[in-house]
Amino acid sequence: MKKCLAFVLGGGGARGAMQVGALRALFEAGLKPDLLVGTSIGAINATGLAVWGVNQAGLEKLEHAYQLMEDSKLMDPRLLQFAWNAVSKRQDYRSHRSAQEILIAAGITPEIRFGQIQNVRLATVAADLDAGEPSIYGLDPGHSVLEGVMASFTIPPWFAPIEKEGQYIIDGGALSNLPIEPAIRLGATEIIALDLHDPDSYTDLSKTTGPLLPKLASAITRRQLGLEMELASARGVSVRYVSLRSTPSIPVWDFKTHRDLFKIGYEAMKNEMSGWPQESLPAQPLLHLFTKNQPSWISAGIRKVKHLVRSAAGTWTMSSQPDAAPGEITGAGIPLDRDQIDRRPMT
Repeated sequence: MKKCLAFVLGGGGARGAMQVGALRALFEAGLKPDLLVGTSIGAINATGLAVWGVNQAGLEKLEHAYQLMEDSKLMDPRLLQFAWNAVSKRQDYRSHRSAQEILIAAGITPEIRFGQIQNVRLATVAADLDAGEPSIYGLDPGHSVLEGVMASFTIPPWFAPIEKEGQYIIDGGALSNLPIEPAIRLGATEIIALDLHDPDSYTDLSKTTGPLLPKLASAITRRQLGLEMELASARGVSVRYVSLRSTPSIPVWDFKTHRDLFKIGYEAMKNEMSGWPQESLPAQPLLHLFTKNQPSWISAGIRKVKHLVRSAAGTWTMSSQPDAAPGEITGAGIPLDRDQIDRRPMT
């Protein structure tokens, strides 16, 4: 079987900025994907790279897109208003229009088809509630890329469900928040999976709805992940799982912290790779931290983020920073159980 390295990018709203930082570290290490598979904000990140370039220039455009999402107030944090909209069956299309305008302005236009993308394969994952299974956009090369990414990012209650041709489509996170299984279906033989799920991010929602719904959503997401990891193991697909979290946790709608999250994701990924067997990395110089062409946010992050240590499980954490400003965001990670994480060298 032909080798296929897939970057699998999970959903998590504004926390997707950590994936952008992590991707920069992966690129610096010489790791480039053959396949990009994303759910929700992960679909936006994957699509941005596929269209703009799987390189540092593509990442810079992706970083700019996060600024646009902050400026547009893409996801309104008024949870009570959304709860009322859901109960009253009122549909709010403002977020949908804003997201689509941002993507089109950035060059992801309606006429671009998956089959037109060169140098990397792309797939975005939505959830078809009528069929009860993930809907993978990109299987058909004639699919619209814009339609695929918008379907994957249809997060209720900010985005109204898509009803089309016997399908009832919502955000892919409902059925495959970290789309490992879709990546396997698409031929992945090796996977680097960047997970944004963070149970602590439901705190504000709990205040509005009580603990039941947040706990249910988190439990379903963890169950999905466990099953998809088991499938990968059964199929002999190596998965390098990376949990990206911040302290404090960031709600899905809060894009104003994206610059801090870029730094956290970057440092988290570098630290994770430091524990990987050398034979699993490309034979070239790794992680040049002090080059002239680095973005200013990386240089600032290197100065500010200290005392990186690796946990026994091989994930990452950061000690508290004595010189951190009030409210400054630092990193924190909690691993899956050891038996759920495949740490074999990628071959």
